[in-house]
Amino acid sequence: MQTPSVDRAFFVAAGIGYIRVASFEESTPQLVKEAIERLGGEHLSGLILDLRNNPGGLVTAAVETASLFLPPASTIVTVRGRNVAEHTEKVSERARPYGFKLAMLVNEKTASASEIVAGALQDHDRATVLGVPSYGKGLVQSVFPLSEGTGLALTTALYYTPSGRSIQKPLDATQFELAGATAHTGGARQYRTDKGRAVTGGGGIQPDFVVYPPELSRLRQVLEASASFPNYATEYLSQHKVTDEFEVTPQLLDRFKAYLSERDIQPGVAEWSAEREYVENRLKTEIFNQALGVEKGDEVEAQRDPVIRKALETLGR
Repeated sequence: MQTPSVDRAFFVAAGIGYIRVASFEESTPQLVKEAIERLGGEHLSGLILDLRNNPGGLVTAAVETASLFLPPASTIVTVRGRNVAEHTEKVSERARPYGFKLAMLVNEKTASASEIVAGALQDHDRATVLGVPSYGKGLVQSVFPLSEGTGLALTTALYYTPSGRSIQKPLDATQFELAGATAHTGGARQYRTDKGRAVTGGGGIQPDFVVYPPELSRLRQVLEASASFPNYATEYLSQHKVTDEFEVTPQLLDRFKAYLSERDIQPGVAEWSAEREYVENRLKTEIFNQALGVEKGDEVEAQRDPVIRKALETLGR
């Protein structure tokens, strides 16, 4: 069974929804809209749209998704090439977009169609983009059939955001000219959003706030490598029933610490105190994964995600 392209939708704070889009398929815009409506539609105070690890997909789906949030007639993406007529995709004049605050998450695996969405919403000052710079896949390729069932994929154009930024990351050559459009390998240029904010071009989408994943401490590395959290969760659930109101108590933390000690994992007092919040969250995540499903586990994990936390700050929570 194929996983839907919109695979997570839940609240991360009062009035703030979270939706994860794994890819852009024909059904994606409708799935995003349905997820928003389940969370409250226009009554939401804000929404976090997670495009991390989204490799892209159908450009038409990306355009329709961006249209859920942008004013009518807004430019979404422009295609320019040497032997290709310039073409601009815009929001329909009949569009009725959502008006709540929006934050968008990207990382180094956010590519292609997902970069079109992120670039459009950033350039129109519709969303705050957070995470790390996206992949930078902005080539338009045409496939020409050859003999014996083979084909030739030829780069014919580039994708540009509304402010004029090329999504494509720098190419290997010193300069690559394509259809009158030039992709440089040199320094990044600055462009302006609708409100005059400076945004950087030069390949990929540069976040408004760069937020890196946390480095694994020595204790975290040991706990993850030893599978201590899922193993303890299995043992715990063999003796206890869990509902979605479950919380990790100080007593449970003490029992988990004793469990670790029996397996020769004995962190010092300072080390344990520094990682207490992480341990609580990981324990609850794994217990929910096994007892209530990975969807509920993801809701718990989101609470310690530094990019989501920063996004909540930008949304006023």
